[in-house]
Amino acid sequence: MALKSKTLSFLSLMFGVALLSSAAIAQETTTVIPSPEKAEKSYKRDKMARKGFGGRHHGKRGGFGLRGIELTEAQKAQIKSIREANRPDQTAITEMKAIRDARKAGQELTADQKARMQAMREQAGTKGKAVREQILAVLTPEQRAQLDARRTEMKERFKNRRHDGPKRKAPSSVEKPSTL
Repeated sequence: MALKSKTLSFLSLMFGVALLSSAAIAQETTTVIPSPEKAEKSYKRDKMARKGFGGRHHGKRGGFGLRGIELTEAQKAQIKSIREANRPDQTAITEMKAIRDARKAGQELTADQKARMQAMREQAGTKGKAVREQILAVLTPEQRAQLDARRTEMKERFKNRRHDGPKRKAPSSVEKPSTL
């Protein structure tokens, strides 16, 4: 009989411990407070996304800085058709990715691969200039002036940010032991 009561007591004790520990875990609320630096970076990233920067993250490449410029519906349709007509070729994109992945993997690129990459880059640059010219042809002189003003403003902001930004600390100098 003693063995039966000891077993029953042990099981009751284990059940109580399990019950109390699960209740304690359920009540535990830990709030993770991000560091001020992380919170600031997150805020800046969200702010930049709201302003239209980082178009890559929103699936809109080649925005050409038209955000904030009032376009008519006809202009929007024309610009959309220009972009769709000049959409990059998917086979060229996959070829470039394959070459880039090979280079990242440490493989030495052949002369043919290097020449192909250079040709694709030049072709993309030429195509981009042509698209810009087509889009500029759609805009009115007032809209072009707005676009130029925005570009100038953005260049100034970038220049000021680069010069007024946080200064990097110089690496601490390590004294070498003098040898006699």
